[in-house]
Amino acid sequence: MSEAAASARTQTDAKDRAWRTFVQGLMIDVAVGVTLVLVTAFATIEWTPAYWLALAASLGRTILQSAVAYVMRVFVAPRLKR
Repeated sequence: MSEAAASARTQTDAKDRAWRTFVQGLMIDVAVGVTLVLVTAFATIEWTPAYWLALAASLGRTILQSAVAYVMRVFVAPRLKR
């Protein structure tokens, strides 16, 4: 396999991994958001800035985790399956 083909393959794999990581993290973020809404709907808790910060922190974690997944795949080759 040529160097250009290997590089293109690595870039494609890195994007795929980052996308999967983002979708998985987003599912966690949605679960956090739904939990926060349900807690405020069924409890005597008011929707405060702390809830928005928790949701933003969860989404920020997802974006950071996706970026790290992309960078790690570009710079660290996966182990070959045996």
